[in-house]
Amino acid sequence: MSISELKLRLHQTIESIDDQDKLEALYALLKDTKSKYSPMDLRDYINSIDEAIQQIKAGKFSSVDEVEKESETW
Repeated sequence: MSISELKLRLHQTIESIDDQDKLEALYALLKDTKSKYSPMDLRDYINSIDEAIQQIKAGKFSSVDEVEKESETW
């Protein structure tokens, strides 16, 4: 399905909804699709990777077991 076909189907589906709660929920979902993060340029990306490598070499990371144990308290 092409983007234009998908947009048409979405529009048709939205037009058929008469429940205000559903429309408001859909609107809230769609309006928050913008990323809260700005795109990185190549230099920032490489610097970020280099920083992460240094953190790993310095032992500043969590094991899978540690993260799983921590996630049990969320």
